[in-house]
Amino acid sequence: MARPRRGLATYAKEAGRMTQQRTLVGGSGQPPAGPATSAGHVLQLLRSSTAGYSRADLLDITGMARSTLYERLDALFAAGLVYESTPLRSQRGRPPRALRFDDRNKLVLAIEIGHTHASIHLLSLGRDIVASARLPIQISQPQEGVAGAVIEESLRLLGGRQPVGAGVGLPAPVDPLHRLGLERTVLAHWDLQRLQDVMEARLDCPVLLENDARSMAVGEVREPLESLVAVKVSTGVGSGIIVRGALVRGAHGAAGDIGHVRIPEAAGRRCRCGRDGCLAAAASGRALLSAPELAGYGTLRRLVDACGSDPAVRSAVTEAGRVLGRALAATVGTLNPGRIAVGGLVGVLPDFLAACRQQILDDAFEPSLVDLEVVSADSRTATAVGLCKLVEESLYAPERVEQLLAQRAG
Repeated sequence: MARPRRGLATYAKEAGRMTQQRTLVGGSGQPPAGPATSAGHVLQLLRSSTAGYSRADLLDITGMARSTLYERLDALFAAGLVYESTPLRSQRGRPPRALRFDDRNKLVLAIEIGHTHASIHLLSLGRDIVASARLPIQISQPQEGVAGAVIEESLRLLGGRQPVGAGVGLPAPVDPLHRLGLERTVLAHWDLQRLQDVMEARLDCPVLLENDARSMAVGEVREPLESLVAVKVSTGVGSGIIVRGALVRGAHGAAGDIGHVRIPEAAGRRCRCGRDGCLAAAASGRALLSAPELAGYGTLRRLVDACGSDPAVRSAVTEAGRVLGRALAATVGTLNPGRIAVGGLVGVLPDFLAACRQQILDDAFEPSLVDLEVVSADSRTATAVGLCKLVEESLYAPERVEQLLAQRAG
């Protein structure tokens, strides 16, 4: 099937699916809000169920005419998007077979580009990690060299296998339509549209760019209508916000960029963005390494490894956790999440998390603390799983499926 070389964000812009505000991320897909009338909506309905539906079920749910539904299903079968699975239970007679979204043998590439390393994962659409690789990089280097190394390692990991799409998590605000400037970020010297174009050409699949902390938040979702805040504390500080199962991006992709909120504890400290007083200047891995008494560790990994044995490191990590907790208390009062998941190289440290949790409990208004969990995020897989979810939600959005089927029919 021929496919124009356009990114997922480009398709979404044309189709109106991947809005700048909210993307549904709960479950294996969200059922259509109203009756399914197109093949794309029928597929979305099938994706929302792990057990699948019979043809009779679909006729009842959608209210479509039999001939219309079967026409839609024929197109989905021909495109390899639906298959007949195991028989469903039946009271009598021959049991109907379940129709399911065909996620078999479909792979997604998830690439996490950090400040000093990149992690690359190959996942099934069932969210199982098939293979992984990690390589050192320096994000301060020119984009071409970093992207080239990541692409080469991705191709090596693929070993000739073809992914249906790729997601790239970046440590900076990411506007899906690439209108947000990166001048004050660690990616000030990068061109995200160029990055997307190059990666699509080399990987031969649609590529979705997203902020890494937002991707982690999507990967942390446990329930379809969950509200949570995921915070990544590594070299920098970022967060992702999920409200009732929907990812909040904001007007231009900057939602959750709490690292550059000014706080009293950081007064007089210069942030990498060029301003004074940012949260990241007091509670990030870079801030810890900039302390004269800790600078000798050289790398964040060595500093983190010393947290259990060096009282100075432990004290600094605890204070950083307290500072983050004070900032998050305002977030808790504003959003009233059910869970805060803290991840990243620094964020998962027990002393950091304990101090953060206690400060939230001390500062936040009691009604917003009811049943609140402040827990460690799954930093090993959450971002990769989140990227996989986001790629799937965009790749198989109803409007995009309609576009693909129209190309086949044409």
